[in-house]
Amino acid sequence: MSNYQKHFLITIALVIAAVAIFFSKDLPFRKGLDIDGGMRVVFQADPTDRAAWGKFTSDEKKKKMESVRNIIEKRVGGFSGVSEPIVYIQNFDRLVVEMPGVKDPEKALKEISSTAALEFYYLRNIRNANNPMGQWQMSSEGGENRSYMFIGPNNERIDSIKNAPEVLSKVVDTKANKPELTGKDILPNAKAGINGRQQINISIEFNREGAITFGDFTRKHVNDALAIFFNGELLTAPNINEPIMDGNAEITGFRSLPEARQIAGLLNAGALPIPLKILAKDVVEPTLGKETISKVVVAGIMGLALVIAFMFAYYKLPGAISVVALILYTLFTCAVFKLFKVTMSLAGVSALIISIGMAVDANILIFERLKEELRSGKTLRAAIDAGFGRAFTAIFDSNMCTAITCAILMSFGSPSVKSFAMTLIIGVAISMFTAITVTRTILHLLVTWEWAQKPSLYGLNTGWLHNMSWNVVGKRNWFFAFSALLIVPGVIFLFVNHAKYDEYLKRGIEFQSGTSIQATFEKPVVHAALKAAVESISKPAEVQLSKVDGMEKRAFIKTLPLGQGKEIQLRTLLNDQFGLLKSAGHPVFDSVSSVDPTVSRELTSKAFLSVLIASLLIILYLTGRFAIGGLAEGFKYGVCAVIALIHDALFILGLFAILGYFLNWEIDSLFVTAVLTIIGFSVHDTIVVFDRIRENLRHRERGESFEALANKSIMQTLTRSINTTLTVVLTLSMLIAFGGPLLRHFYITMLVGIIIGTYSSIFNATPLVIVWDKLASKTVAEPKKKVFEDKALVEKPKAASKAAVDSIETDESTAAKSDRIKRKTTKKRRF
Repeated sequence: MSNYQKHFLITIALVIAAVAIFFSKDLPFRKGLDIDGGMRVVFQADPTDRAAWGKFTSDEKKKKMESVRNIIEKRVGGFSGVSEPIVYIQNFDRLVVEMPGVKDPEKALKEISSTAALEFYYLRNIRNANNPMGQWQMSSEGGENRSYMFIGPNNERIDSIKNAPEVLSKVVDTKANKPELTGKDILPNAKAGINGRQQINISIEFNREGAITFGDFTRKHVNDALAIFFNGELLTAPNINEPIMDGNAEITGFRSLPEARQIAGLLNAGALPIPLKILAKDVVEPTLGKETISKVVVAGIMGLALVIAFMFAYYKLPGAISVVALILYTLFTCAVFKLFKVTMSLAGVSALIISIGMAVDANILIFERLKEELRSGKTLRAAIDAGFGRAFTAIFDSNMCTAITCAILMSFGSPSVKSFAMTLIIGVAISMFTAITVTRTILHLLVTWEWAQKPSLYGLNTGWLHNMSWNVVGKRNWFFAFSALLIVPGVIFLFVNHAKYDEYLKRGIEFQSGTSIQATFEKPVVHAALKAAVESISKPAEVQLSKVDGMEKRAFIKTLPLGQGKEIQLRTLLNDQFGLLKSAGHPVFDSVSSVDPTVSRELTSKAFLSVLIASLLIILYLTGRFAIGGLAEGFKYGVCAVIALIHDALFILGLFAILGYFLNWEIDSLFVTAVLTIIGFSVHDTIVVFDRIRENLRHRERGESFEALANKSIMQTLTRSINTTLTVVLTLSMLIAFGGPLLRHFYITMLVGIIIGTYSSIFNATPLVIVWDKLASKTVAEPKKKVFEDKALVEKPKAASKAAVDSIETDESTAAKSDRIKRKTTKKRRF
């Protein structure tokens, strides 16, 4: 059995497994709020010290609630079945949490609102060898659910499980004693597990200050007890046997490992500075609306059908094989999404689109190389192996840069950005497998059949670009000027917007404070119609529907800040069109309140920081991978790739600055997702061209200039660049035409960005490398020229002295001198 037959059997086994996972009812898809809806909960700050809370100003309360918001976001993001939560502040002292895919709402609410207060108390009133006069005697009941019994004055008995509050108030006496350490003193790396004594535990590590405090305490209180409380309940009260100076500790006393893991997660997220109570909870429908989702699905299928038709028409048999590989790619990706519970939100779908584009791109890259090898005279089998082998480095390097970007985004990004990055990195990994292994295996198995060996089946006559010769590099100044023409107006409008509106881009409702309205209607309403009505008064607006008595009659509306006049106008309009519920005979809103942005400045800053870090890492990676003539050579490729990336980002930002100024186009979280997609595509495309330059440098023709070699590399990859872009353009065009108006700006951003990304990778990135190379050559040549000039200055006096000596000798005739010079010149040319 050949290796390809083995690969084929492995592929069949994977297909069977993927089909089983795909159709498994026990492994449902996890969908985001925008696609599937979820649970909406409103929390109210419930401070224990109301007098102190009342003295805080609005700004001070807001800062406290921002801290609560960050902690809640971390907690919800760590829950099983929950991803991409939306958390925002309402009316300074309320928090709205929207969560998709909640399996156990009551448990989720309990975990969210838990204060997660970890406290370490010195049990100074416990009777022991150090304190024989202590008021309380402590004994451990042991067992699976460990409890402690405290016996005090007058034989009073307190059970740590049944009477938890009394342990703190009487045994510890919290009024007189403060905790020695709290959750603020530990690092966010708590881990649950089972120790060597088979006890369920949480391992914690103190921060620098906490480690010093803990070490000093344990050194001074050997043989004393240290009680550890979580949310007011005693977990454990171990005896200190020896000083602990390494800053590590272990907490036991948990009923189960899942409980320990849950508490470890809460500790890592942090303790709430303010207790919370639940004001309201509702089940909400998708934020995009069912109508939009249906249109997107239909338009996506139409786009995919066009891509399949193009691959069939252009690449013939290999195109048909790529369609099979693409179907398998989609199946494998969906199976992995279900298996690892990856959230499918709009951000995730965007990543899936670009990963499908990259999967198609890998096949196109391989097929173009296959056609080149066949045209050079290789046999079909040899051409297949050479095509795959030579395309691999480009696929690997471009996907590695995408993976680097995704890894950074998952570390620093918001929940939706993390979902985008996770989806993309999974898609990229699977696309490499389907392109390199599946497509190659099927091709090799097919060529054993006589009918599959016909040259006409491999599209050798298709592709009008492969015979063309454009001097792209030679015309680089024209392309640089065109890029400036594209970018400079947008950059000007960025500053115009900042001067006029105090913002570079017109921010959408997610980035701004606004008004939140809850309204209940007499009859069911349609999402699209309600959204259109609201936006006729205040645009943009977010609308979510919730069911009342099984029908969609409740709406949660968020707009830009509404004055009293617009609020009355909106209430009248909604009552006339949909019929609001009435109170005392008058139509009313259930509630109206102010809300903070759903996308905070901190998350926006983190997104920018993540792109910056990813760019630096891409430069480092490409420096190593393209260091053919040394690290300096590799460095120029990395920098030029990032400059092309910045070119694309600046164009999109500038375009939206212009559209925002004239057409009131606004940016939202989808815009951030689109820009990230464009950046990923741009780097991917640029590296393919750079890889061809690297390959051609290894087989450089004698006398061939670097400029000519680079131009040849561009032309050799031009068909691949245009075809890859075309497949994505076909899909996005269908989404723009038939995907509904709600997401049209998002699709247009993607379309324009991917086109400009292709342009920059062809007409900017490589010409920039040429400019860099010429500047570097000139810099090296200048010192050499100076050395020669200095040498000439030294030689002049010598020549003058020699002339004086020679003048004494007999002069030669002019003819003899000329003859001698001619003979020397001829001799020199022969050498």
